[in-house]
Amino acid sequence: MVTRVPKVDAAVTSRSCRWLVVLRFVVALLILPCTWVPKSAAAAPASPTTAETLRKGSVARAKKKSSAKAKGKSSAKAKRKSSTKAKRKSSTKKAKKGSAADPLASATRPAADQDVEPEQVDLAVDASAERAAPAAGHETVERTPASTVEPTLAVEPTLAVEPTLAVEPVSTVEPPPTAHGGPKAHVSLESSGYLDTEHVSVLSPTVAGGVADEVSGWSVNGHYLVDIVSAASVDIVSTASPHWTEIRHAGGLAGSMLFEPVTVGASAVVSREPDYLSITGGATLSIDLLEKNLTPYLAFSREQDSIGRTDLAHEYWKSKHVTNLQVGLTAVLGRSTIGSVQLDGSFERGYLAKPYRYVPLFAPGQGSAIGAGASIDEVNRLRLSLRPIEQVPDARDRYAVSGHLAHRASASTLRADERLYIDDWGLLAATSELRYIIDVRRRLELWPHLRHHIQGAVRFWQRAYEAVPGPDGSLGVPVFRAGNRELGPLQTLVLGAGSRMKLGTTPGNQWDLVFEVDVGRTLFSDALYVNARNMGYSSLAIEAVF
Repeated sequence: MVTRVPKVDAAVTSRSCRWLVVLRFVVALLILPCTWVPKSAAAAPASPTTAETLRKGSVARAKKKSSAKAKGKSSAKAKRKSSTKAKRKSSTKKAKKGSAADPLASATRPAADQDVEPEQVDLAVDASAERAAPAAGHETVERTPASTVEPTLAVEPTLAVEPTLAVEPVSTVEPPPTAHGGPKAHVSLESSGYLDTEHVSVLSPTVAGGVADEVSGWSVNGHYLVDIVSAASVDIVSTASPHWTEIRHAGGLAGSMLFEPVTVGASAVVSREPDYLSITGGATLSIDLLEKNLTPYLAFSREQDSIGRTDLAHEYWKSKHVTNLQVGLTAVLGRSTIGSVQLDGSFERGYLAKPYRYVPLFAPGQGSAIGAGASIDEVNRLRLSLRPIEQVPDARDRYAVSGHLAHRASASTLRADERLYIDDWGLLAATSELRYIIDVRRRLELWPHLRHHIQGAVRFWQRAYEAVPGPDGSLGVPVFRAGNRELGPLQTLVLGAGSRMKLGTTPGNQWDLVFEVDVGRTLFSDALYVNARNMGYSSLAIEAVF
C-alpha cells in the first residue's frame, strides 16, 4: 500500500496543474470580450509608438524563437536526447554512440522551443517562418519561440521550451514609419547565449537584413544563424555517455507585397544539423478594413523534416511533416491601444519520438516506489536491464488561442500576452507574459519582463514505466513510453529585463543597440533525475536602418 503513494501524489499533482490551466482559460474567456471597444470606420489610429511596440514585441518573439530553435530543435533536443547521443559518436570514430545495426526500427524534434512546444509563445515550426500579426513574435510564437522553446526560454513545453505557425518577417529590424518614399535597408547582428543547470549551453550568432519600401508596400528579408550546442545533461550522464557538441545552421528568406487593401507574403526556411534536416515554406494573407482599424489575417506553412542519427545512412532516417495554420484579427481599440487575437493549429504526422532517447523500465509493481527526482544511482539500481527506445504516437494535433494587447501612455508602453494550448495527447498549458517599456530618455528605453508557464501531462506519461507481463510470463514493454520530462507536469517562471539605446536617429542613419537578459526556473513535479532546472539567457544586438 505504501509503495503506491508516490503515484497517487503524482496523479494529484497532474490534476491540480490541469485545473489551474482550465481556470486561466475561463478567466481569459471572460476578460477578452471586455477589451473590445467598438470603433467607427473613422476611428483615430493608434499611436505610432504603440503600433511599433506591438510589432517590435512580435519581432522580439521571433528572435527568441530563432534562438529557441536552438532550444527547440537543438538546445531542447540536447536536454531531451538520451545518452546514446554520445554512443552514436562512438560508432563512427570508435567513440561514437548508437548502433548502426539499429536503423530506428525498434522505435515506432523547434524546440521552443521545434518540436512544437506548449510553452512557445506560438505553436512552433521555425522561428523565422513565422508571420507577425499585422500591427501585432515568440517567442513568436517563441520562436515563439522559440521554441523556443519556447522555449521557450524554458524548452518549451518549457523555455523553451517553446515549441510558430505564422510566417513572421525574418528580419529582426523594423524600419520606422516615415513620410518619405523610397526603399530603406535594414540589418542586424545579434549574439545570444543560453545556459542551464542541466549542463546545456547554446551560443547563437545571427545576421539578418532586408529592404523595404513602406510607401510602395513591398519588403524582402533574410536571415542566417548558427546554433552551437554543448550538452552533458543528466539524461546523457544516466547512461554513462560523454559530453557532446553539435552545430546547427539555419537560413531563410521572406517577402511581402501590398495590393491595397490586401497584403500577401511568402517565406522559406532551411535548417540543417548532423542528424536533422528541416525545410519549411509558408504564405500569408491580410486585409486592411475600416481605414486600417481592423485587419484579419491568415497564414499557412508546411514543414518537412528528416530525422536520423549520425551513425545511420540517410536511407534509414525517419520523416515527419507538419502543417500549420493561423487565423487572426488585429484591431485598433483606441487612440493609444491596439490588440490582436489569433488561433493556431499545428498538425504533425510521422516520427515524433527522439532517436537518442531510451526509457528505463521497472518490474511490475515497482515503478510506484520510484519517487520524483530519483537519482541516477537509485534508478540504475532498481530498473530492469531492458531499456527500450522512446515511442510515442505518430500523429499529434495541437491548438492554441492567444491574445495580445499593447497600450501606449505618455512615456511608457504596456504589453500583455496570454496563450492557451491543448493537444490530442491530453496536454493542457497556459502561458502569460508581461512587458513594460519605459522611455527613460529620448534615446533610451528600458523594460522589465515576466513570463509564467504551467502545463499538465500527456495521457501516457509515467514517471517510471513498468514492464508488461505477458500470458506466458515473459515481460513486454508499454506501447507508448516517453523519456522527455517536458511531456509531464511542470511550471516555469522567467524574469528578465532589456534596454534599447538609440545611437543614431537622423533619417537614413539610425542605429540601435539592444540588450536583453532573462533568468528562469522550471519545476518538474513528476519526473526522474531532476526536480528543478535553472536557466539564463542573454542577447546583444546592433540594428541599423539606412
